[in-house]
Amino acid sequence: MTLGESHSDLKLATGDRQSPENLKTERDRFVALAFCSADLLVELDRAGVITFAAGATNVFTGRSPDELKGLRINDLVHESDLRKLDRLLRDARAGTRIDDAHITLVTAAGPPMMLSTSGFHMSDLGGHTYLAFRVKTTSSEYADEDAVRVEGMEVYDRMSFAEAATRAVSDSVATGEERKLTMIELGDYNELRERLTEEAQTELSATMGSLFRASSVDGDLAGQIDENRFGLVHDVHLNVENLSRKIETFAREMDPEGQGISVGSATVDVEAGIMSEADTARALVYTINRFCEESAGNFTVRDLSEGFSSLAAETMERRNQFVEMIRDGAFDVAFQPICDMKTGRPHHFEALVRFDHEKFEVSPFEFITFAEEVGIICDFDLAMCRKVLTWLQGTNGQGYRYMTAVNLSGQSLNTPHFVKNLMALLAEFKDARQHILFEVTESAKLHDLEEANRIIQILRKAGHIVCLDDFGAGAAAFQYLSALDVDVVKIDGAYVIDAIKNRRHRALLKAMASMCRELGIKTVAEMIEDEEAADLVRECGIDYGQGYLYGRPSKLITAFESPRPKAFAREKSVA
Repeated sequence: MTLGESHSDLKLATGDRQSPENLKTERDRFVALAFCSADLLVELDRAGVITFAAGATNVFTGRSPDELKGLRINDLVHESDLRKLDRLLRDARAGTRIDDAHITLVTAAGPPMMLSTSGFHMSDLGGHTYLAFRVKTTSSEYADEDAVRVEGMEVYDRMSFAEAATRAVSDSVATGEERKLTMIELGDYNELRERLTEEAQTELSATMGSLFRASSVDGDLAGQIDENRFGLVHDVHLNVENLSRKIETFAREMDPEGQGISVGSATVDVEAGIMSEADTARALVYTINRFCEESAGNFTVRDLSEGFSSLAAETMERRNQFVEMIRDGAFDVAFQPICDMKTGRPHHFEALVRFDHEKFEVSPFEFITFAEEVGIICDFDLAMCRKVLTWLQGTNGQGYRYMTAVNLSGQSLNTPHFVKNLMALLAEFKDARQHILFEVTESAKLHDLEEANRIIQILRKAGHIVCLDDFGAGAAAFQYLSALDVDVVKIDGAYVIDAIKNRRHRALLKAMASMCRELGIKTVAEMIEDEEAADLVRECGIDYGQGYLYGRPSKLITAFESPRPKAFAREKSVA
C-alpha cells in the first residue's frame, strides 16, 4: 500500500460527514501504517511548503515535526538533488507516481544521506503531494545474502550483525580505514513501549531503526543485540554523544508521561596492527557474544568500552594456548557406552574430550563453544579424529572390535579445507576407519544445509554412519532432519526428562521415534539415568540409549562390557 493509496482509501472510508476528531484518528492510523514502509513522511502544499510531517524528523533534520511545518522541502534537500526533486514533483502533479527515487537529505546526524523516496500527488486533497522517505535497504556489502533483519526496525538480528560487523572491522584493519563499533543500551526501553499505543510502538521501532542505520557504515550496518541493546559499525566522524541525545529527545517526545529513556553507549576502537585481520575478527565476535550473553548487571556497555583491549588480549592468549594444546594432542579421550535398549549391552561408544584441569580450567562444553567462536574448532575436530583413530588402530589391532563415535561441529562440516583434511586422515587409517562413525553437533548452526548434506553423503558413501546430535534441542532441528540424509538421530536428553514428568512430552518423544522409524533412521536417547527412564525410552520405541544408568564417561574403556560386532543401521563397505 503506497502513501497515496492510503489517503485515497482514507477519503473513501471516512466520508465528508465524519467529525474532525474521527478524521484525525483515521489519519493517524494510516500514517502509522505508512511507517511499515517509510522512516519519514511529509505533506507538501502546491508551493512545496511542508504542512505535515511525521516519523524520524529529528534524526534526519534536527527538527521536530512541528518545527518542519512552514519550511520548504528544498531547505532539507542537498543542492545536488534540487533539480531532480523539482522534476519529480512536477511529474507527480501531472499524475506520475514517485517510486523509489533517490534523494539526498542534509541530515543532522552526520554527512548527507541518500534516501529512497516515494510519493503521490492528490489533486482532490487540496492539491497536496505526499512523500515517504526511507533509508536505503540495500544490504551492506559485508552482510550475507540470507542475513536476517528485525521486523519493524529493519536492522540485522544478533547473529547477522555479528558476522557483518566482523567483516567490516576486519576490512578496516586490512585497509587502514578507521572504523569503530559502538554498542548502545536503552534503559527502560521496554517500559516505554508498554506506555505507547500500538501505532506509536510501530513509529518508535521504525524511527529507532532508521536512526541506527542512518548512523552506520553503508547506511545499513546496524543490529539489535537483544531487547534493549543495539550495535552499529560507523566511521570516526559519527558524534555518538549527539546520537544519544537525539535518541533521548525523541523517546521523551514519544512518551505520554514525558519520561523517555536513558541511553548508554560504548565505542570500541579496533586499531590496525595490534592483531591480524583474522584474529581481530575472532576477538570481535567473541566480544559481541559476551556482550549478548552476559546479564546487564554483570556486563554493561561501559565494561565493553573499558575492557575490550584486555578482553581481546585474554581471548588471543587463551586461543593460542588451546592451539598449542591441539597441536601437541595434549588432551585425553573418555568413552561412554551407547547401549541397545533391548539387551542393555554396549553397541558403540562416544568419544569425549577431557583435559588436565591443572593446565586447562575449562569444561569440555566451554572449550568447544570457545573453539567455535575463535575459529579453531576444525583443528580440534581433526585432532580428536586422529587421536581416536590411533587408539582404534592399536586396540582393535589386539583383537577387540570397538566402534566409536566422534563429534564433528557443524562449523567444521561447512568448511571445505576441513573436509579435505578429514578424508585424507581417514585414508591414512585404512583399517581403523571402519570402526569410526560421526555425530554432527548443532552447537554451531549449519548455515549451508545443502553443502552440509553433500559432505554427509561423502562420509556415508565412504562407509561411515552419520548421526545428527541433539535432535529437538534447537528450533531448526526438524529443518535439519528434512535437509540432511543421516543414519541416526540422537534425541536431546531434555525430552527424556520432560517425558518422565509430563504425558504430553511423552507423546512427543514417541512421535519423534515413530517419525524416524518411518524414515528408516535409528534413534538414540540421551540422559537415561535410571530404570524408569530406560522403561520409558523402550516404551517409546527408541533403539539405543546413553546415560549414567549404563555408565559414566571413563578413560578406561575396559571398564565397560565389550560389545559384540553388529551392524548399526545398514551394511557398509569402506571405500
